[in-house]
Amino acid sequence: MNNNGFSRIGAWREFRILTVQYFRMLMSDKKNLLVSLMFPVLACVIEIWIAGKNMFYTQEATKSGCFALVSAAIWGGLFNSIQSIVKDRENIRRLYVTGLRFSCYTASRAVLQWILCLLQSLILTVSFLGVSAVWDRQLPEEGLVVPSVLLELFISIFLLMYAADLMGMMISSLVKKTETANVMAPYILIVQLIFSGVLFKLENTSKAISVCMLSRWGMEGLGSTCNINNVTLAIERNDKMKQVFDAFPNLDLSSPDEMFMHTSEHLIHVWLILIGFSVFFLVFGNLLLHRVS
Repeated sequence: MNNNGFSRIGAWREFRILTVQYFRMLMSDKKNLLVSLMFPVLACVIEIWIAGKNMFYTQEATKSGCFALVSAAIWGGLFNSIQSIVKDRENIRRLYVTGLRFSCYTASRAVLQWILCLLQSLILTVSFLGVSAVWDRQLPEEGLVVPSVLLELFISIFLLMYAADLMGMMISSLVKKTETANVMAPYILIVQLIFSGVLFKLENTSKAISVCMLSRWGMEGLGSTCNINNVTLAIERNDKMKQVFDAFPNLDLSSPDEMFMHTSEHLIHVWLILIGFSVFFLVFGNLLLHRVS
């Protein structure tokens, strides 16, 4: 019995019921689900057609291509979940009266969002195959942590997208209106991109802020596997500049960026940080959910 006099079902059964209900809710909103699945397809096409032309050929283009995928992963994750709880507030209140376990409610959302992010991340990862096939670019021969480069890139994209998804769930637990959630989403994305460490050189306070950004760690993950530091600069590909480099063979314009260290230790460190973000957003979002009651 709960405090309101209703008998409580088991936690596992409650979780299954809530998961089935949420699955039906997602399937009933086919338009929104279609947009969620078509967005990574569109991002994949843009990546191959525009951003991927000089990927793995020049360092700048490789960095830009990774940045485009990081942006798509964060936006896709936010879009998936930023309305998932706020638009269900009235139903949560009713369920709370009957003894709702907030942990079961949060877990049911997190599991199905995990599956959705899995599918979206697979689509985004296909863009690397497309870049290699369409523009005849050579991907790194093997991964740093796992043998397959594509699997390693997929893991980084998935961990980033799922962390962004759980951040969206946390925000959805915080706000009271769907309009507020919709307004917040683009601003969150802008802040993430500004402090990613790609668009601007970050120092002191701004660099410290970037440590709290998913975009920063997403770039580090993809950049490490793609070995950005080892890709030739665009200026070195310029025919007119080749004479200068031939005259000064020891001239080196590039300095390795510590963000993109090509080591397994660095990549594992990035993955653990993204997992840590996911756990924080999930736990804190569940705590915020108690405010709805």
